[in-house]
Amino acid sequence: MPPAMITATVPHQARTAENPDRVVPLVPQIVAYLCGQCEVTTEARLHPQAPIPVLWPCRICREGAECTVEADEGVELIGVPATPKHYERKDHWTHLSERRTEAELERLLAAQLELLRAGKLHSGPSHR
Repeated sequence: MPPAMITATVPHQARTAENPDRVVPLVPQIVAYLCGQCEVTTEARLHPQAPIPVLWPCRICREGAECTVEADEGVELIGVPATPKHYERKDHWTHLSERRTEAELERLLAAQLELLRAGKLHSGPSHR
């Protein structure tokens, strides 16, 4: 009986074409971004020679977090504007005034009050 043969495979070894003595690993620049929405700091690892964007997506809410160091002007990420959006908060009256004149609003208010006084509008929770 022939002796048993044990076969095995040699594990794969990663090889590069570069000379290992000439390869210098790059140390990334780590830039911190502070989110104004949820107040969380997000760190981004960038290429050492890459420009630093003003905004970076927050890791929690995905809104634009602002850079805590001096950023390069005009540099944008894809999908994130270079300047943060600041929306003006509007109250209900401002929204109504944008769509109708004051005369129209006065007429609508008078008509609604008349219906309410006649009992034709629901004025609140019913008590049974």
